[in-house]
Amino acid sequence: MIKIYSPKDELQLAMIRGLLDSEGIQYFVLNDNFGSMRVGPQIDLLNKKTIMVAPEDAERAKEIISSLVESDLQDDGKPGHYAIGQKFRMVIEAMLFGWFVPGRKRK
Repeated sequence: MIKIYSPKDELQLAMIRGLLDSEGIQYFVLNDNFGSMRVGPQIDLLNKKTIMVAPEDAERAKEIISSLVESDLQDDGKPGHYAIGQKFRMVIEAMLFGWFVPGRKRK
């Protein structure tokens, strides 16, 4: 198997897995379980997840992944806009949970 891509986060990895599964492309994720363990220093060589495919599927897999990555890059780079309900929920959570922070003592 050959290395074709290292996703930037777990969400992107899940999306790529779904696309490769839907296309019937066999793949292997290097450091799939071990890479999730974040107990020590983060060394990309040891912890970075990498998608590997058979050489005969490499070109098709690269096309699929590049279309996904390009669609991510087409965003204008602005932070996401939240709906009014999401903003309200964030304010309520900050007010409620801000009062009850474990380990914090009030004077």
